[in-house]
Amino acid sequence: MSLISILLVATAILTVSSGLLSLFGVSKQDKGRAVWLLLSNIGAVVWAVSIGLFLALSPTTSDQFAKIVIVGIYLGAMIMSSALLGHMAWHYTWGKIATVFFVLWAVVLVVVFLIDPSVLYTSYELTNRGNTVHLINGWYYWVYMVFFFLNISTFLLATYYHATHAASKKVRNGDLILLAGLTISGILSAVFDLVLPLMGRYDIIWVGPLSVSISMLAYFYAILKYRIISVSTRWLKVMAYVVVMSTGAAIYMLIFYLIFTALFKIPNPSASILVLNFIMIVIVLLLIPVINEVTASIRSMISVGQVDLAYVIKKLNRIATKNVDLRELAAFLADHLHFAYIGILINGRLYGSKALSISAGELEKIGKLRPAAAGGVWQEPNEAVQKILDELDLKAIAELKNAKGKPFGQLIVGRPLGKASFERRDLVQLEMIINLVATVIDSEKHIRA
Repeated sequence: MSLISILLVATAILTVSSGLLSLFGVSKQDKGRAVWLLLSNIGAVVWAVSIGLFLALSPTTSDQFAKIVIVGIYLGAMIMSSALLGHMAWHYTWGKIATVFFVLWAVVLVVVFLIDPSVLYTSYELTNRGNTVHLINGWYYWVYMVFFFLNISTFLLATYYHATHAASKKVRNGDLILLAGLTISGILSAVFDLVLPLMGRYDIIWVGPLSVSISMLAYFYAILKYRIISVSTRWLKVMAYVVVMSTGAAIYMLIFYLIFTALFKIPNPSASILVLNFIMIVIVLLLIPVINEVTASIRSMISVGQVDLAYVIKKLNRIATKNVDLRELAAFLADHLHFAYIGILINGRLYGSKALSISAGELEKIGKLRPAAAGGVWQEPNEAVQKILDELDLKAIAELKNAKGKPFGQLIVGRPLGKASFERRDLVQLEMIINLVATVIDSEKHIRA
């Protein structure tokens, strides 16, 4: 089986998987739309798999099986396009009428074709150089093309109408992605699956289903990104991750195929090249979480002018699920909040991001500072404590409070890197982080220690 046939089958399976995930995750009021989407995905699967199988058929294939595969090519395409219209327009009265009209039109075309296949093609040819269906340039094929032109045009208009009238911006964005994707894939399908096959170019009929499958998977990604469906259970999350990652692998393999054939003029790469590329893409996909984590950490540390709050909060939430090492926590805060020093003072013990020459007596003075003002975290240093801070190049002290609002420790902050003094934005960001740090620390454990 050629790489294109494998890609067609793979993307088809991913497409129907995305439809199932959408059905299970969507809200009750949108179940109808999800059912239509699943039907459309099933049609796309039949279309894509049938084309993939036909292009891979050998000259020894039985006549009956080849004819069944050809039926699947044209039946699947009509199921897909009719159900797509239902997905986008069924909840409108005019949409119900339009969907029923095109479904009946498709049924008539299928019945006529099943009764007399000669209305569509005279014969088919299976050779080692490529497989071809010899289509008839007659009334049936023109009615078939008009069906798709009107059906897809109505779908695109319905999608645009639904997007412009959607109350939610998330739904509107998802619809616009679907509109853009299927506009492009609709043009590609019209050229490569309707016009060129009639002119004898049946070898590139795979472009249509592959582009439609990629568009549908992009729509599924938009559904996940804009949280149009709720992926709550663990198996749904795993399935969604597998579908998205596998889609990326399929797109990579498609790009590889196009570049390979363009450079080397070889219709199909060897098995060893395919296996090597498959292994490489699997390795890259497995490393993506690690790469993202390392990239985010590096970006957070080198952006001295600003704090990557999203990364810091994400990291603190992760730390909260583990046993807290206060020195590591202080070092993390110093690195990512961009301060020369961060220290956590609890029960007279100081856990700092680096060594600090400070005596037990000086720590006792800091620990006995007056509480922060109501609703605040920053403590006002007295003259003795201010002298200690100046000598050690420290800039501020904040209270750490437990869930009941009772102080259990202090956070000591050094000089901000790249700045001479605190800005208001620094204080606001720090207060947010300090409150989160206080919830992360197991205060009772450290107080007993």
